[in-house]
This record gives sequence, C-alpha cells and structure tokens, in this order.
Amino acid sequence: MHPLLLHFPIVILMMGVLFEFFRFRSTFKEEALYQNFTTVLLLMGSLLAAITAIMGLFLSKEAGYSGNVLQWHKWTGVSLVWLSSAIYWCRNYSWYKTWVAKASATITFICLVFAGHYGADITHGENFVLGPVMHQQAAVPIDKALVYRDVIQPIFESKCVSCHNDDKLKGRLLLSDMEGVLKGGKSGKLFVAGSPQLSLLLQRLHLPLADDKHMPPAGKPQLTDDEIALLYLWIKGKPNFTQKVIALPVNDSLRLLAASKLSPPEATTENYDFSAADEKKIKELNNNYRVVQQIAQESPALSVSIYSKSNYTPKAIEELEPVKKQVVSLSLNKLPVKDAELKTISKFTNLRRLNLNFTDISGKDLGELSKLKNLKELSLAGVQLKAQELEPILSVKTLTELVIWNTGIKDAELQQLKQRYKQVNFVTGFKDDGVPIKLNAPQVKSTTWVFSKPFELVISHPIKGAIIRYTTDGSDPDSIKSPVYKPGMIISSDVTIKTRAYKEGWYGSDIVTLNYNRNTYTPDTSVIEKIMGAR
Repeated sequence: MHPLLLHFPIVILMMGVLFEFFRFRSTFKEEALYQNFTTVLLLMGSLLAAITAIMGLFLSKEAGYSGNVLQWHKWTGVSLVWLSSAIYWCRNYSWYKTWVAKASATITFICLVFAGHYGADITHGENFVLGPVMHQQAAVPIDKALVYRDVIQPIFESKCVSCHNDDKLKGRLLLSDMEGVLKGGKSGKLFVAGSPQLSLLLQRLHLPLADDKHMPPAGKPQLTDDEIALLYLWIKGKPNFTQKVIALPVNDSLRLLAASKLSPPEATTENYDFSAADEKKIKELNNNYRVVQQIAQESPALSVSIYSKSNYTPKAIEELEPVKKQVVSLSLNKLPVKDAELKTISKFTNLRRLNLNFTDISGKDLGELSKLKNLKELSLAGVQLKAQELEPILSVKTLTELVIWNTGIKDAELQQLKQRYKQVNFVTGFKDDGVPIKLNAPQVKSTTWVFSKPFELVISHPIKGAIIRYTTDGSDPDSIKSPVYKPGMIISSDVTIKTRAYKEGWYGSDIVTLNYNRNTYTPDTSVIEKIMGAR
C-alpha cells in the first residue's frame, strides 16, 4: 500500500502548497473558488500523506529495511504529515498572514522533496536522483583496471545494490562491498569459486522472469547478456578481488569481454607530431551516438567511439574529417560498417587503434587499411575473413596486435600467419577446454502430487535451448529415444514420470522423478481420535 499510495500525496501537496504560497495575492485573496480549492487540496494531501506514512511504518518492519536513510525517510515523511495538517487547521486564523503562508508552504515543500529523495534512495539505490547529474564516471584505462573493482562491481552497483545495500538489505545480502559479496545472504553463499553452474548468483539470474526468485525482480533493470557472461567467467576463473585485467592471459575470454567495457591504455609516454584540434569543433562532433574526447589531459590525440546500430550511417565517420589528423583511436564495434567506409577510415593517418568487431565488412577491401602507417592494434572479431585477405594489413610494420577471434580462419592457416609475422600478437579468443558443464535440473510447476481432476503438466528450464525428455515406464530418460516434453501434456491417472534436460555441448542434468496419484475416493465421514498416555 505504501508505494501504491505515495504518488497521490506528493502531487496533491505540491499543488496545495503552491496555491497556499500565493493565496494572499490581491488577485486570489477574495476569490472563493481559489480559497476553497486550496483548502480541499491541503485536506486531501494531509489525509493521504498520513495513510501513506502509516503504511510506510508497517513496511519498514519487514526484513531488509534498516539504516540512516530509512530513519530520515521516516521522520521527513511524518513531519510532512504534521506540517500539512498544521497549515490546514491554522490557515483561517487571524495571525496567519502572508509571510506565515509563504514560510510554511516553503518548509513543507522542502520536507516533501527530502522525503521523496530518501524514499528514492531506499527503492532505487544511493543518490538515485542526483547521481547521474552530479557524477559521471569515466571509463577506466584497461592497464589500470582491476577485474572486480572496475568490471564486476559496476554490474552489482547498477543492477543489484538498489535492493542489497546497508539501508535495504533484502535477503540479508549486501552487494555494495567485497565483504558482503563473500559473505552471501540468508540463502547461502553467492557463488562457488570455479563452479558457476553451482553458484546461487547464476542460478537466480537464469530463472524465468516470472519466477519470484529471479533476480533482479521483474520491473527492475535486467542484466545484459554481456554482464551475465562477465559474472559467469569471473566465477569460473575463481574470483580474485585484487587481480588486474591485464594480468589475465591475452586470449582469456574474461579479459576480451572486459576490454570492451574499459577505455584503451593511457598514452602517457607517446609524443605526437600534430597539433590539437579546435575545441569548439570537438564539441560539435559529440552527440548521443558519437563520443569524441582527448585520450589524456594536455594531449592533442583524440579517441572516438560511435554507438547505436539503428542510427549509424557512413556520415558518422565522414563528419570526422576536420579532426582526422588527431584521431588515434576509433571504435566501430557492432556497427553495420561496409567495405566502402574503409576508404574513409584510411585517411585517419595517425590512427593507432581500430575496432571493427562484428561489423559488416567482407575483408576484400581490407587492403585500404594498409595506408595506416601508424596502426598498432586492429580488432576484427566476428568478421568473416580469409587468411590471404589479412596479408596487406599484416605488412604494416607498426602493427603489434590483431584480434581475429571467430573470423573463420582455420588453425592451420593461423599457424602459418604466426610463423610469418612473429612481431604480431594474434588474439584468437576463448579456446574450449573440452570440459562440458552440467545442466540444471528441469523445473516443475505442477506440484500437486495428489489430484482429483486431470491437469496440465508444466515443466520448464532456465537455460535457453535445453530439451526436456521424459519416461513413464520407470526407466531413465536418454537423449535420443525418450519422448520430448511439450506444453499441453495432460496427467489424468496414476503415473511416475522421470525427466532430464539435455543440450548439445552440456552434460545432461540430474533426473527429476515425479509421482502423481489420482484421488478416486471421497470420504463421507472423518473422525479425530484422542490417544491417551502418549507423551
């Protein structure tokens, strides 16, 4: 009831105190409708604020609410009720003059703002209202980033801490610091190091959104696929809270994925032989889908990142022509960049780092990039290429790193390239260790084991693409011959069902046995007997 009602007194009281502030103006002083309407607003606002405050006090008794912010929210909420009520009862006394009306209206409004601010902090996390305006966190350079502090903890802060902080400790789980993450909550440890499939964190994330135990709850911002993958890889690698990102192997999947969230290494020692671009022009080039910024203070070099696949056009690159000499880093990750744009990119003569991961280039015009005589790092992950198409770019003497994960180049071809171009570090991404992961058990929604009427058996699995097979003859289900479960299966008689989940590349799940019995007798009499002498 508290979150359901609170919006009404907020709006009504804001209107009421605004009307009260101007009630003694000559235009409104003798206006009966104005005066009566203000009275009604204050009465309604006070009553609704009182009901909301009482419901809030009840809500605060539930598990998971504590801390100073809660206390401030309580007292500002209660004060708001008393202030609005006092204005309503005193506004017709003779001593209630202009300055009293303005002062009381102003104080009530301030109290309303603070009560709402503290409430937002409890519901959505610390500094929910002003945080995005007052603090813009810059991306951490990859050479200075820690895996937990700069990659994992930001996920918790953006998606989890609003419900798991010092003031709102849902499930007795604190995710705002390292100690809380290690401790876990009332349901147990958050993770099992090295075993993401056994970790409560990953299990809750993979539950269906409609499940009450799914985290974050429905209606809250959900984790992206990349964020879930980062948590999975972090747990699989046995969490280290002090490890640097660059301490991970070059081809490690966690490092590659983390690199996409971090900024390039700071170029603090490199000297550039070009002047800085016009600051006004840099500001003009920045928009909602393109970020142009200095790579370091006092440096003339610029880093450019372009976003939004749906809004991208070749013009987004062409418009960088006035600063083409200053751009040393360009990211076009996951954009529909075509071969034709490579000719434009080749004009950025001082480019050191270029990210073309998962773009639409074909590789046939990759030779255009050989004009970039200062290029050091090139990322082509997810772009379908042929080994011979890499020859022109590999001829660039300054090139030291080439990312070609998931490009279709065969291992034999890759080995030949490594032998010929030993100065280049070929990043090929994650290599399967050959050890499959065991699937979670199927989840059964139909838990009425004794039934009187036929019902539909509902079974699901949190892992997308998992196939559920079953048997009814007492044998264990296999991955080939056993029937596949499909929605609409009706249970109408006594039956024992064994289910198991399968998916290619995974071990089959544990078997879940379901015993259903139909009740064919309806008692006409029940007797409760008292047994004496038993203790």
